[in-house]
Amino acid sequence: MSENNYRIKYRKGNFEVEVQGDKAWVESKFEELTSKEIAIVGEKPQKVEGIPETLVEFLESKGNPRKHSDIAAVFAYWVLKVEKEVSFNVKDLSNLYDRTRTTKPANLNDVLYKNIKRHVFAEAKKRKDGYKACVITRKGEEHVEQMK
Repeated sequence: MSENNYRIKYRKGNFEVEVQGDKAWVESKFEELTSKEIAIVGEKPQKVEGIPETLVEFLESKGNPRKHSDIAAVFAYWVLKVEKEVSFNVKDLSNLYDRTRTTKPANLNDVLYKNIKRHVFAEAKKRKDGYKACVITRKGEEHVEQMK
């Protein structure tokens, strides 16, 4: 690559940086941006009062729900309150099932749509990573808060 057409691309989870240009500028800008990434993505989620530190503990505190619609609601609540993400998609739910080592349902999309019908979730206005996205509703939040 020529000195004026130097490019670095870095991706970790939802964080992605691509910088192109003069080699010296690219390297300094890349260092600056990736140091910010550590502060954004690299740290553990902040402790939220009233919510256990781990997702597994949070699921246990909600009585280890058996119904996948309830498990998905707990996951959505965690995503909103702890991970500070407004929307989520079927891929996110799949990852949360994996993180907690909980057996996944045969059809995660069906779980999403059942919760939409129950007004626990609502469809988000924008897609996320190419998938339809959902948000937890206020009714959904209250449902999770009342679980024991």
